[in-house]
Amino acid sequence: MPHHHLRPLRHAIGCAFLVPLVGTLIFRSPEEKATWTKADARTVAVANYIGDASFALTGSLAAGVEGMDLLGCVVVGFITALGGGSFRDLVLGKTPLFWMVHWDEALLCVLVGAATFFLWPIASRRLGLTSADEWLFWTDTLGLAVFAANGAYAGSTVASPPLHAAACGCCGMFTATFGGLTRDVLLGRPPRILYSHMELYALPALLGGLATTAMIRTSPGLVMESVLLGIWVTVLGRVLAINHGLRLPSFPEAATFSEAARPRDAAAAIARMEELRWKRSVAARALPLDESLLGGAVPQSVTMPSLGGTCLHCTTSESVQ
Repeated sequence: MPHHHLRPLRHAIGCAFLVPLVGTLIFRSPEEKATWTKADARTVAVANYIGDASFALTGSLAAGVEGMDLLGCVVVGFITALGGGSFRDLVLGKTPLFWMVHWDEALLCVLVGAATFFLWPIASRRLGLTSADEWLFWTDTLGLAVFAANGAYAGSTVASPPLHAAACGCCGMFTATFGGLTRDVLLGRPPRILYSHMELYALPALLGGLATTAMIRTSPGLVMESVLLGIWVTVLGRVLAINHGLRLPSFPEAATFSEAARPRDAAAAIARMEELRWKRSVAARALPLDESLLGGAVPQSVTMPSLGGTCLHCTTSESVQ
């Protein structure tokens, strides 16, 4: 659960994202709202740059925390920022990928990833920054929001055949979350959008994408307003999720399967058994017995969970198969 004193501030900042949308609806002329303008193009471009920089920073930082080198941090930051949009374009059949045609976004991601690698340790020591700081939550949230809105807009521009509204919303969710999903796989983490150990993440992006799609379908000329609406809905959903600890229900595996029936747990148990066998063999050859190798007393029997209906028992008299 989040720190309680941050809840009002988060709600206030989330609501503040509504101000640009209201301003454009009030002050833009009907002619500007009815046509694609330079302001619309700038809104889409700036939103892309913000999302790229935000996700390149958080992706590179996540890789650095896991101990990756410079290349690893830059690659993971690059994939976190551009992986979702690449997946979206592949699904839509758009090739070559956008960052292979326009070099600006790719260069931005490389520069931000490298800068994070070199500057974060210095800033962390001098300013006491950590990867759990509040400003990083907002960096990640902003990247999620702009990619959800821009991804949905990209889906809505497909003309032949046109996508239905749900598909456009999914394009927003793909753009916003699949780069992070790939990052988690590369870092050996459970992908956060597939597990409920943290607050909702993909659902706010889907809702933001659907909001963008709904407005642009009803008012095709309101591109800027559609993107801003999607950003606000995503930010507000993310704030509500983290402030109130909202999660999707998890599958009740503990009540359905035994621990031994899960392959990952069984594999871990086998690895522990092999490690104990090796330690006992080393201890048996040591004169006198060095119990430090065993971390204490020599275990006499290790009972393994059942695998395929058979219980494995490892005793000190057994040899390694």
